[in-house]
Amino acid sequence: MIDLRLGSYEDCLKDQIQSIDLLFTSPPYNIGSGGPRVDGFRHRGGKDKKSYGGITGYKDTLREGDYQDSQIAFLRWCVKALKEDGVLVYNHKPRRKNGVMIHPMQWLLAVPDLVLMEEIIWDRRSTHNHDNHLFWPTTERLYVLRKADGRYRYENNGNVRDLQFRDDHWDIPLNPRKATDKNHACPFDTRLADNVIKAFSDPGDLVCDPYSGSGTTAASAQRLDRNFVGSELDAKYHRESLKRLNAVQRELV
Repeated sequence: MIDLRLGSYEDCLKDQIQSIDLLFTSPPYNIGSGGPRVDGFRHRGGKDKKSYGGITGYKDTLREGDYQDSQIAFLRWCVKALKEDGVLVYNHKPRRKNGVMIHPMQWLLAVPDLVLMEEIIWDRRSTHNHDNHLFWPTTERLYVLRKADGRYRYENNGNVRDLQFRDDHWDIPLNPRKATDKNHACPFDTRLADNVIKAFSDPGDLVCDPYSGSGTTAASAQRLDRNFVGSELDAKYHRESLKRLNAVQRELV
């Protein structure tokens, strides 16, 4: 079953109560950028030095307090949606505004119903969030969490032969010229989604992405014999994701 719904997770996924085995997602980061995207050197395998701005498709300029409140509300929804032994893998990054770092732990710690199990560094070698007076933040984080009152579910690090990354530093450069989802401002890499799904779920499990974007998590779940349910707010991204999933289905037949 692959079920990608159009709309916000609050509206589309109300029926997902204690049903999800793995929830893997990345929300908009509220970087506050806009204007045309200017890629730098990712197409040559190097650092991206000039991608100021370029976040499109979502409102990305909330007041910081409102943004953090929205993420706390989302994490509380995750607690309700996860099974007793479900796992949440929450992708975010430390951001810089006006010379100050804003760290995701500021709102993760505000949800005591979730327990942090792992912190994985995703080295994507690029960023949209620059300040020339600070070092460029070219890495992101995968926070692996479980319900505080739930059962601990071990990851599959030791028993999946084709798991590509087994430590807490995943070197996955994001190359926009080779991505299968070039129209999305901040896509997942397929290797990232594959590794998360293999590590934290089993075939037949239900995987969820409430901020589905270009559909990478859904496509990986489809190829890896998992069920999927998710939501996407942007009609264009949703439409393109359905085309992508139909293509994956044709490949699997």
